[in-house]
Amino acid sequence: MTEIARRRFLAGAAGLLGGTAIAPALPRAAASTATMVPLPGGQHAPGARWLEQENARPGTLAWMVSKPAPPGVLEGFATSTSIAQGEVLPLAIRAARPFRLAVYRMGFYQGLGGRLIAQANWRPAAHQPSSQLLEHNLVSCPWTPTVTLSHTGTWPPGCYLVKLTDEAGLERWIPFTVRDDHSNAAFCFVNAVTTWQAYNQWGGYNLYNGPNAGPGGDTTRSNRARVVSFDRPYLAAAGSGDFFGNEFPVLYQAERYGLDLSYCTSVDLHTFPTRLAAHRCVLSMGHDEYWSRPMRAGVEQAIAAGTNVALLGANFCYRQIRFEPSAFGPDRHVVNYKSAAEDPMTAVHPSLSTVNWGQPPVNEPESLFSGSTYGSLNANDPLVVTNPSAWLWAGTGVRAGTQLPGILIGEYNYFNPAEPGPRKVDVFAHSPIRASGGVADVTYLALPGRGGVLATGAAHWIYATSASVRIPHAVFKPAIPTTTAVLLRAMANVYALFGAGPASTTHPSGGHRSVAP
Repeated sequence: MTEIARRRFLAGAAGLLGGTAIAPALPRAAASTATMVPLPGGQHAPGARWLEQENARPGTLAWMVSKPAPPGVLEGFATSTSIAQGEVLPLAIRAARPFRLAVYRMGFYQGLGGRLIAQANWRPAAHQPSSQLLEHNLVSCPWTPTVTLSHTGTWPPGCYLVKLTDEAGLERWIPFTVRDDHSNAAFCFVNAVTTWQAYNQWGGYNLYNGPNAGPGGDTTRSNRARVVSFDRPYLAAAGSGDFFGNEFPVLYQAERYGLDLSYCTSVDLHTFPTRLAAHRCVLSMGHDEYWSRPMRAGVEQAIAAGTNVALLGANFCYRQIRFEPSAFGPDRHVVNYKSAAEDPMTAVHPSLSTVNWGQPPVNEPESLFSGSTYGSLNANDPLVVTNPSAWLWAGTGVRAGTQLPGILIGEYNYFNPAEPGPRKVDVFAHSPIRASGGVADVTYLALPGRGGVLATGAAHWIYATSASVRIPHAVFKPAIPTTTAVLLRAMANVYALFGAGPASTTHPSGGHRSVAP
């Protein structure tokens, strides 16, 4: 679904190969045992000493992009969305002029948001062939890797940006994730890269639009893509995809607290779905729309095993996808026809048809595991608190009827009793949506013996938690008076409860759905 206002903001935000080594910066301190870290309100959550030590290292704002390079001048992509220790990561880069690169790990770092991990000397211009427009309007770049990053064990797990800079001062980012495949950290932070790619219109096509599609992204148009590829740069936000608006504010605060974090992408979740059950809480980011069947199975099995899930946006688990390989490796193409009749898989394996999860022949709406249903995309309304005694609002000072502006913008979810799924869903906020006449709900589901599921139902929930006095507003929007402080305390409540183990043990849901006057 389109989110025009949000994406306009994001668009404005801006190894060893051929004898050039990417030299590591200071080595990572040895990981130590997990501890408990303090949170606002006297609460505590599982923390990790290595992450506290990591974020105590000198930060920098040098990761920022001030002069975004236009497409075709300087850009690139990673040939895998993530790497683990001991693996290498080839980067395919196109540069019209000589360029250099620097690798930054993103986090808190004294409020500066990033730390320089590695950098390379100047390299000559890198010419690459034109992109290919293949069947199903698939845009793919048959580029040769230009630089290879080597993970020697000195790079901590986390979210990374490669910053490219050419001799004219133009800049662009390439994102990737470093994961720890042996982690059983309390919290698993998932980069929703399948959704980033679904909306990526580099080369003129994404899963919504082609060059001639209307401004609303009409999904019936024949010239939109049915398959999109990770083998191309991200067009939005100077090459960073949806990282800054939909994910970075949570990462910034979680690392500020020193939470016990593990990191992966939605592609990793597809590849290793059973690993989620090793964590106490899964953090799904602000726009996590495109899920494969293994991704969903991993989440549902983790909930059944007692893992809590925080769905921190709206429109989650809405489209079913499949993956296909490319020349760079497995799971590089994302398939989504949005039509059962058009998808050839429908006749062979109907449950894998790439329609909306709630549509035939799949008929498995997201409400089955979450209690929350997708509403629409035209919200521009305050969030209205209706259950101020709920654990989420503890210490926030809200009352029944308190209105929090800046959260319900664009897409939203709600509790729909007509949809299949559990009935014992608590509603913590119930907000009228003027444009549609509908409502948006913050919901909570925690059945006995299972993990809790919090669905904020608001596309801008994460966006509205941005709070930094050191990062310029071009990247990190200013705090919203009366709203951001409430959400930051609410998120601390999430970390405290969901980091402690199955939320149903102490806070089962009971179907409380009061509506404020």
